[in-house]
Amino acid sequence: MPIKLGQTYGHVKQTVFSNRVYNKPSLRKAVIRHPGVLRRSPKVIDRNKKVKAAPPASKCGKKGPGGTPTPWDQFVTCLSEQMPK
Repeated sequence: MPIKLGQTYGHVKQTVFSNRVYNKPSLRKAVIRHPGVLRRSPKVIDRNKKVKAAPPASKCGKKGPGGTPTPWDQFVTCLSEQMPK
């Protein structure tokens, strides 16, 4: 599916009120999200294409001892270092 401007619809059935509560571990609290994604800028689309071509999470995911998953705080730090590249 190509990345495009405008509203894209999610794949999960939403509630009657069109909102969903998600756990956000990086914030350590729950957040309420509206279904789908609203892309407003060609810059966002270009950035998404770059991230899709070279996902930074693949460089940060298994850095624990013996290839185990990276602890969450270290994973977030690694992602923040990899994203500007």
